[in-house]
Amino acid sequence: MSKQLSIFLISAAFVLMNAVTAGAQISSTNRSTLPTPSRSSDQPTSNFYGGYQIGVGDILDIHVNDEEEISGRYQVDQNGKVKISLLSSPLDAAGTTTFDLASRISQELKTQQILRDPSTTVLILRAVTQNVSVLGAVVRPGVYPVEKPTTLLDVISLAGGLGPNAGNSLTVFHGSDAAGSTAATAAAPGAPLLTVNINDLLSAKDRSTNVMVHSGDVITINTAPVVFVVGSVGRPGAFAIQDRRSQMTVLQAVAMAEGPTPNASLGKAIIIRQSTSSSARQEIQIDLKKVMRGKDTDQVLEANDILFVPQSGLKASAHRLGEMGSQAAVGVASYALIF
Repeated sequence: MSKQLSIFLISAAFVLMNAVTAGAQISSTNRSTLPTPSRSSDQPTSNFYGGYQIGVGDILDIHVNDEEEISGRYQVDQNGKVKISLLSSPLDAAGTTTFDLASRISQELKTQQILRDPSTTVLILRAVTQNVSVLGAVVRPGVYPVEKPTTLLDVISLAGGLGPNAGNSLTVFHGSDAAGSTAATAAAPGAPLLTVNINDLLSAKDRSTNVMVHSGDVITINTAPVVFVVGSVGRPGAFAIQDRRSQMTVLQAVAMAEGPTPNASLGKAIIIRQSTSSSARQEIQIDLKKVMRGKDTDQVLEANDILFVPQSGLKASAHRLGEMGSQAAVGVASYALIF
């Protein structure tokens, strides 16, 4: 009897364990199938870069619900507008995106009480090439297409970035085909829309400087002023003053040219400066040796100044004699080794 009771208890315990395990699995399965709230749904989404940018001459396929009177193909006119059937006035299209235009069409249909809840889609069937020109101090100046809303930084990146001779400002000029742009309509074709400080643009101190560009715009990256260092220096050449607000001194220019050579006549350096007259020029004598020792003023160079460091004839002769002596010594040593 006790044996049968033991078997019964063991069996009951086994059944109970299976039931508990199955319940836990069902509970776990139910929990895993519950929808997880998305964090992104709580965040406002931006369609700033949504859709493709519409330009003058583009042919659009506009579909509104199943309304055949409104749906169809439309072309953006030379003023950057599109005339939608049943709407009282044309809508601005050029310079906007397909998403923006679809939203405005739906809004106008509701505002004018044509449809209660319109659903609008806009597609570009045939796009006329939209370009912006990038000139000046960039790695790859040229003409670049813009399909989506494009900012100044986007265009500079397309052009390979700023060149080593880039200055501290750029200018955006309004092109003749930039219709539909709010900023563009404020200026005549060929007139500068704005001048942007490149340091502020790159440092993101003022985000308003990263403006949108539109088809036909011309972005010119201004070149930095330069000074020239020639003569007996390690690396003669032109050196840019990156920031117009800063200044370059004689010693800074010599340092950028990798310093004077051993044969340089430091006491007879000259700064050649163009005057207001195109024919006249000014020559300023400077003693680099005293400047380097702090015994004379380190003069500030102006844009397009030429710093000439002459070669000392005596030092050059001594250097040549030294080279000749070295060669003779090598020749004697070689002769001695052979014989």
